[in-house]
Amino acid sequence: MAAEGADACFDLAVACCRSPAGETRDGAVAVAARAVTDWPRALRLIRRHRIEGLAEAALLAARVELPPDIAVALRRRAQEIARHNLAAAAESLRLQRRLDAAGIRSLHLKGVALAKLAYGSVAPKFSQDIDILVLPQNAAAAIALLRDDGYRLSRPAGELDARQQRLVLRYGREVELRHAGKGQRVELRWQPVNSPSLLAGVDASSPSQEVLLSDTARLRTLKDDDLFAYLCVHGAGHAWSRLQWLADLNALMARHDDAALIRCYRHAEAAGSGACAALAMLLCQRLLGRALPSDIARAIERSVAARWAAALALDVMKAGAADGARVASTRVVATQMLLGRNLRHYVDLVRNLSFRLDDMLAVPLPAPLHVVYPLARLPLWLWRKAAMAPKRGVGSA
Repeated sequence: MAAEGADACFDLAVACCRSPAGETRDGAVAVAARAVTDWPRALRLIRRHRIEGLAEAALLAARVELPPDIAVALRRRAQEIARHNLAAAAESLRLQRRLDAAGIRSLHLKGVALAKLAYGSVAPKFSQDIDILVLPQNAAAAIALLRDDGYRLSRPAGELDARQQRLVLRYGREVELRHAGKGQRVELRWQPVNSPSLLAGVDASSPSQEVLLSDTARLRTLKDDDLFAYLCVHGAGHAWSRLQWLADLNALMARHDDAALIRCYRHAEAAGSGACAALAMLLCQRLLGRALPSDIARAIERSVAARWAAALALDVMKAGAADGARVASTRVVATQMLLGRNLRHYVDLVRNLSFRLDDMLAVPLPAPLHVVYPLARLPLWLWRKAAMAPKRGVGSA
């Protein structure tokens, strides 16, 4: 019975992620809602997948009568998301202007720019932070600009000396900063994805489009073909563990005709992310009812890797949604392994798994000895666990 209840809640969450809005989606939501018997669990799952804004709109449109406490909680959260996104839109535009004035080329990934493109509004899509992409050679200057603007590093936490910053810029791809006064979080990236071979040629200098947020406010993001490939790689990198990412991609696809979808898919293939695109489109087809052009559908059905990866991703989605469960990293890594197309991808994957940036910052070694870090990863992990044990003991007393 517990498994059936979890499946019913997951089916409802999936139905709420369908695009476009209309009778087909409303009917799927109404049917799925009738099977839900544990609404608190359904709400927890919706929160876990970060689709509160989408779910609230879909349930209202389908005229589903929710338990009063669930309806209030969902409405409040959807309103919080909308308010947060309006503030994020204003801050995104302000930071874009500041970076432009400093001569730093930047693009906004996901966030309010994607929300406006996919849903026609910044309100419904959950955005935890502002994703900004800059060129690697501009990363240090962009970090300095944000720090001067009142932002402080939150990941890696604390202040970085010159040696540590060099390590972050060489071995990392992003830093997270938080504004103490505004509470806004910025994820500043100089490499869009962990494995550059999956997104060849895509960076902050790539062709861009301007997303109109208001009559005078325009936010730069990737053009549709690069944006499609990026979203496919990003989702695959996390084994599509959150429905929100799939919903965003599906909503973006819903605004394209077959010719445009074929063009985006072929572009992803040329960039090295064809397997990621195949996985994403297969999931959109199976879960969200997305009709695919026949040429793409046939190619995807022939892809054993896409089918295996889809099974892993669905498992991760459901496991990650279970109460108290954590997404299994082994399944995420297995998904990443299935999606490579060349040796460079697997070299990048091994590198990402071998070098833990926090260890490198905590235990400094000269550059010639950096090869030691992969060998020391297990001892350093045990050392961190031992150091945390006393703290856990104090907290549990």
